[in-house]
Amino acid sequence: MLKVFSTRAASRLERSRQWLAFTGADRVEIDDDREASLRGSDFGSVRLCQASLGRHRIAQAPRLDREAEEAALKFFFQEEGITRLRQHGREIEIRPGQWCALRKDIAYEFDAPGHSRQLTITLPCRLLPAPRPGFNWWGRPRSYLSGAVQVLHAGASAAVMTGATLSQPERELIGGHMIQLLELALRAGDSGSLPDMRERRRAAVLEFIERNLADPALGVTMIAQALGCSSRTLHKLFEGEANTLARIIWNRRLDRCRSELTDPAFAARSITDIAHFWGFSDSQHFSRAFKARFGRTPRECRALAVLH
Repeated sequence: MLKVFSTRAASRLERSRQWLAFTGADRVEIDDDREASLRGSDFGSVRLCQASLGRHRIAQAPRLDREAEEAALKFFFQEEGITRLRQHGREIEIRPGQWCALRKDIAYEFDAPGHSRQLTITLPCRLLPAPRPGFNWWGRPRSYLSGAVQVLHAGASAAVMTGATLSQPERELIGGHMIQLLELALRAGDSGSLPDMRERRRAAVLEFIERNLADPALGVTMIAQALGCSSRTLHKLFEGEANTLARIIWNRRLDRCRSELTDPAFAARSITDIAHFWGFSDSQHFSRAFKARFGRTPRECRALAVLH
């Protein structure tokens, strides 16, 4: 079932009340005037959700309408901004391009000092085969910009935007694939081996791209200067891959545009404004590139999100 929520209430207090009523959180404090929105859907036993809001603090406790809350994991993928999550006295700070997880059946809270957007995946612990990594593993921020977890994030992001167009059997099948990808990601991260120097450098490049996507100057030259290496070195880091560094930047910008086009919080912004913000100066060129990547024009993508 698709759930879409956004609030444009005149006061911060009223926006906080509306968000609290919709989500069932214990405490919500929205501290700026930015519109807040949430979009989510169930895919079998897996719940996918994308939330976008300004400076805020949220506290969540286990539900009390059951005798025993089922042990569950909530995976956080930080797409924009910074969020600090706390549980059992431990604080985790996640930045764009990073992910971690918390136990949903144990009280936790999080806050963001500015605008942030997150994708979350929630599922019962029993669906992940034992032995599972403990809190010391999944309670640390890790990059989701490569490997199986990159595929997981991309698939979950696409699914939460188009889930309303799918049948129940299709959503359940996709949920099953999400679980398999999570298993792959957890196994890959639990190998105990440290990434080699090349992989660490690649991760640094991808994280820099994620933090600076809106900068029109972002490109190989800018990245090389910021990371203290040559353009040749950067190209060699991604040699033999399907996408060049320039194509990675291009695709990530298109991903951000699609996210904002389907986000109710950006409904008042024109397609042109969104495209320009993420570095596309030619509207027609942007529209063609968007359709080539996603199979729909920006206008069709926005209309579909509004319809559902």
